[in-house]
Amino acid sequence: MCDRTVQFSVLCSMLEAVARSKKPALKRKHFRTFFDHVYCDREFFSALRLILPSLDRDRGTYGLKEAVLAKCISDALGLSKESEDAKKLLNWKKGGSSSVGNFPLVAAEILYRRQSASSGYMTIKDVNDLLDRLASAENRDEKTVILSELISKTNAQEMKWIIMFVLKDLKLGVSEKTVLHEFHPDAEDLFNVTCDLKLVCEKLKDRNQRYKRQDIVVGKPVRPQLASRVAGVDDAWKKLKGKRIVAECKFDGDRIQIHKDGNDVHFYSRNFIDHKEYTEGMSAIIIDHVKIEKCILDGEMLVWNRLTNRFAEFGSNQEVAKAAKDGLQTDQQLCFVAFDILYSGDTSVTHQSLSERHLLLKQVVKPLKGSLELLLPESGVGPDNQPCWSMLVYSPEEINKFFLETVENRDEGIVLKDLDSKWEPGDRSGKWVKLKPDYVHAGSDLDALIIGCYLGSGRRGGEIGQFLLGLAERPKHGGYPTRFMSFCKIGSGLSDDERDVLVSKLRPYLRKYEKGSKPPSFYTVTNVAKERPDYWVEQPDKSFVLEITSDIRTIKSEVFAAPYSLRFPRARRVR
Repeated sequence: MCDRTVQFSVLCSMLEAVARSKKPALKRKHFRTFFDHVYCDREFFSALRLILPSLDRDRGTYGLKEAVLAKCISDALGLSKESEDAKKLLNWKKGGSSSVGNFPLVAAEILYRRQSASSGYMTIKDVNDLLDRLASAENRDEKTVILSELISKTNAQEMKWIIMFVLKDLKLGVSEKTVLHEFHPDAEDLFNVTCDLKLVCEKLKDRNQRYKRQDIVVGKPVRPQLASRVAGVDDAWKKLKGKRIVAECKFDGDRIQIHKDGNDVHFYSRNFIDHKEYTEGMSAIIIDHVKIEKCILDGEMLVWNRLTNRFAEFGSNQEVAKAAKDGLQTDQQLCFVAFDILYSGDTSVTHQSLSERHLLLKQVVKPLKGSLELLLPESGVGPDNQPCWSMLVYSPEEINKFFLETVENRDEGIVLKDLDSKWEPGDRSGKWVKLKPDYVHAGSDLDALIIGCYLGSGRRGGEIGQFLLGLAERPKHGGYPTRFMSFCKIGSGLSDDERDVLVSKLRPYLRKYEKGSKPPSFYTVTNVAKERPDYWVEQPDKSFVLEITSDIRTIKSEVFAAPYSLRFPRARRVR
């Protein structure tokens, strides 16, 4: 059987069984049975691209998240905006459904009453063809027409899974690694060095035939080597003690893999996406300053400000890339910081030690200040008082000193690497470890008042999952503050029990936000959509203060009324 003959309902039944199963062994058995007894002609890609949608590079993005998908489904069903079902779809987080907070289930409840109970008899190929059309559709109207066709040819259970495919979240309780291993024991290794699910399916059709490990090639993105978290300097030292260690500044940019083959240059993200928007701003520099025809560089794409002679804050990459594409002259330019080389000339060099790869990187790349930089021990550019970017360290004290210097310089943190380690795609075994300000207690916490509440999704669907916090404005004539400006949103740090007790105490003083209504007069807010809570705390004197901690660095705020907000805030306790 192949995708032209296998009924989509068979795949849905298997996924339902996996989702219901509690034991990992039983989940694996369902996959194994499906692969061994359903796809007899070994055409696996059409099914695996649905089971693992986030690994499928052959289909474009749908451009549909829950909010837009709700409107499209509502239109496809011909629902009035004022109908109860339309409101349930659009307010899937807020109640009115037994599946509140889980959009696919909310949609399925509504579809059950409007679709046939029997299967629509679509094949897996039929579904993939329609999903290809959905991804290619250029506007909401076109997407609505295709969703309408899908609804007419499926039942509610099948449509639920299609919605999950579109959202790329199947909630199966198994990892990508598990699914790939059940497909073939060598599937993960091959995917790690090609990031090509279709190629994996074509080469590994026979589970009983082992595949010789393939090396990386130019033009195929590779899963990046990853750094594991550590809680502090002492923890990092324990993991790497006795090894030769290099400490590197962790820049706050986009992790990018540059593949150069002559004049052909690609910029792959850690999600295997080729960022063509970097072509105009960076390709010529890579072609001119990388001395060999073929290579793969691993590094960080950032923005360099020529006026301040330092990197710009995170978030401006796309804007600067667009300016370069449009031929606009600005004070900012793209800058790639290379910290590793994976391929050189005609061979992979991942088997070499990091120290050997550092030497090769220095030989292969000719740096260009502010455009193409190397992250090598004792390197660094900019003003004299800017700390170096990378250095060899021999004690916890040296690690701590380097870490504090990077934090002072408003960088993202540091990465510590074993200089004798080989490069392993997807590896997070501890050869690299990262230390960031938000992993370390800053020593000075902040108190903020809860002024609003947000409904959660998933496990906390229909319940309050996050809080809007405000800072006290200084009273004009002394005394206690009576006004508070919105400052940040927080959702982590408290246990379930602590959160439940807090919410129960707040509930009598909550007022539901209604469209067009004004916030309580005690609060200074921007009232933009990302700030606006589902509930306001009507009386600040009845609210509670949270002690919060965060990344040591602040960020300029466009969402909240306070000029600055926090990165990764979390609650430490209720005051």
